[in-house]
Amino acid sequence: MAENWKPESWRAKPAKHLPAYPDEAALAAVEARLRSYPPLVFAGEARKLKADLAEVCEGRAFLLQGGDCAESFAEFSADNIRDTFRVLLQMAVVLTF
Repeated sequence: MAENWKPESWRAKPAKHLPAYPDEAALAAVEARLRSYPPLVFAGEARKLKADLAEVCEGRAFLLQGGDCAESFAEFSADNIRDTFRVLLQMAVVLTF
């Protein structure tokens, strides 16, 4: 983890898959609006994930990861989320047995 992490520090990282936003003012407005919302993931959840991933690295746990890596907003719907979650749950059941 970076020692001097800040919310805007991602901008200094290489980003090869970001779209070009031609309207900088609109982008800044959206970013400001998003900053005003509560976090999607809380610090305790992030710490728990790090601990769980450490267990995976040590060979004491198994990681099942899935989902789209680059879904578009056009594909974003409750049905798609439900269906993806269903597939992950089915895979987890198979791996459990």
